[in-house]
Amino acid sequence: MAKYRQSKVKRQHHVLSELEPQLRFLSSLPSVDGVIPGTIRPKSGSQMGLTFQYFTPSGLKLIGRSSGAAQEIFVISQQPDKVLISLQEEGFLNRKE
Repeated sequence: MAKYRQSKVKRQHHVLSELEPQLRFLSSLPSVDGVIPGTIRPKSGSQMGLTFQYFTPSGLKLIGRSSGAAQEIFVISQQPDKVLISLQEEGFLNRKE
């Protein structure tokens, strides 16, 4: 097991506490091979939750927002479309503004 991994979530960076349920859900999906939270940056606005950004060669990129901060989340998956559908069905995905 990799040094910073807890299940499928890499824990090299801190994770916004408001995003923990979404990360647990992502790591439980069979179509997800790994979840890599990025750095946390300050933000303004009141939107909270996950927003789809774009597909990557290895999966997809999401932005997780909480009150006062935003965090990049990279999802490693062979089936990124299935991941998006699962996030939408659970109500975890916001529309891109």
